[in-house]
Amino acid sequence: MTDYSASECPICKGNNQCGNLQGLPAGECWCSKETFPKAVFERIPPELSGKACVCQACLERLKQGKSELR
Repeated sequence: MTDYSASECPICKGNNQCGNLQGLPAGECWCSKETFPKAVFERIPPELSGKACVCQACLERLKQGKSELR
């Protein structure tokens, strides 16, 4: 099993800036205002799926169709 931190993006391993982990009220995290295309979830290793949030930088790159991530 891969080691992970809930604050680590499962794609690039950078800080995901998760508002839920930072104690923001429900719906106040940056991700609550975003849409996540299927391509995002296809890039997450299966063993990390549902364990940590994707960061905003990876989300934006994938939404723009760019496959090169940090």
